[in-house]
Amino acid sequence: MRRRRRRAAMPAARPPRAAPGWRGRATRAEIDLDALTGNVAALRAVLPPQAALMAVVKANAYGHGAVTIAREALAAGAARLAVATVGEGRALRAAGIAAPVLVLGAIDPTEAAEAIRQQLELTVGTEELLEAVADAACRAEAEQPVAIHVKVDTGLHRYGAKPALALALARRAAANPLLRLAGISSHFATADEPDVSFAAEQAIVLAACAEALRAEGITPETVHAGNSAGSLRRLFTGATVIRPGIALYGIPPSDAVPLPPGVRPVMTVRSRIERVFDLKPGDTVGYGRTYRCERTERALLVPIGYADGYARALSNRGWVGFAGQRAEIIGRVSMDQCVVRAPESVAARVGDEITVFGGAPEEAAPSARGLADLLGTIPYEVLTGVAIRVPRVYVRHGEIVAAEDLNGLTS
Repeated sequence: MRRRRRRAAMPAARPPRAAPGWRGRATRAEIDLDALTGNVAALRAVLPPQAALMAVVKANAYGHGAVTIAREALAAGAARLAVATVGEGRALRAAGIAAPVLVLGAIDPTEAAEAIRQQLELTVGTEELLEAVADAACRAEAEQPVAIHVKVDTGLHRYGAKPALALALARRAAANPLLRLAGISSHFATADEPDVSFAAEQAIVLAACAEALRAEGITPETVHAGNSAGSLRRLFTGATVIRPGIALYGIPPSDAVPLPPGVRPVMTVRSRIERVFDLKPGDTVGYGRTYRCERTERALLVPIGYADGYARALSNRGWVGFAGQRAEIIGRVSMDQCVVRAPESVAARVGDEITVFGGAPEEAAPSARGLADLLGTIPYEVLTGVAIRVPRVYVRHGEIVAAEDLNGLTS
């Protein structure tokens, strides 16, 4: 006991782990379910009360694990889910999730039959896809009409139909008994920028389309345009559904769009030291010998590399958090591992915890945003880039409640 007390009193004491007791691969992504639940509640509190919350869980829930995140978001108050592909929707249905699931993007017409089998709601922006869905619905003899959301291209110039064509598609969907006009939608181009004047123009176009349909006696069940930034800024006041994505995971869309109080990051990537070794002046580290020691140093091997989503571009530039201090990457990041320089004041041991990104500020690791800045990208890419082979460890009240790896989800 005396030894433990003396070690705890040292200035270089190690911060507590977020999820003690993990007995799997050293490198893992810890997913804080309490943070997710709190984020849903915080977003609901500041968003329009008449609007249902559609949790965007595409791209494996931005790297967090789609099935578990979908279940938790629904339990916390989300009414709907959104994905990008039919395959993503199928995975949710296979897990027993029955809530409405909207496929936000374009699908190949050959996927229409499978989408109908999975009872997915589809975003339509072309005549060809609307015809394919109608034909597939006829062949499937579906028990209920297929839900269609017509996407209006209001200026993003990505997927969608120009307003005149969008109105024509909506009319056709409303008139076909095999289809159901479940919504019209759009997507903002500049909602996360300081200047939102263009986004405001987009909102006017979408509102005009919705009003034109109502004037004809056609009332879409939902009207939606808001990504996280657009929703938080209430750029489209006519929304009956809001679609938070990155904010749901505790990351601000940009510097121009702060998060509401109480919203915090959900993911922390951690690992453990696998080797501790000394380097002398003149020693080099890693492929290409891009790092050369100028003095005696202690090095730490961390089993994370670019195949895990830890970018090679972080070679000799990035850092991780160890014992509350920065431990800088030395040499090139390899496919499966990297080497960091141990802080001089810390006695490192095999098995000690490393925080790769995220975590509490006292862990001294970069945030997802900080890592993105190093890489010249955005946090979206950092989160979605965490490879599927990195286990997701789900934590509630500080205890592990489930985990997901290449063998599937366990609890």
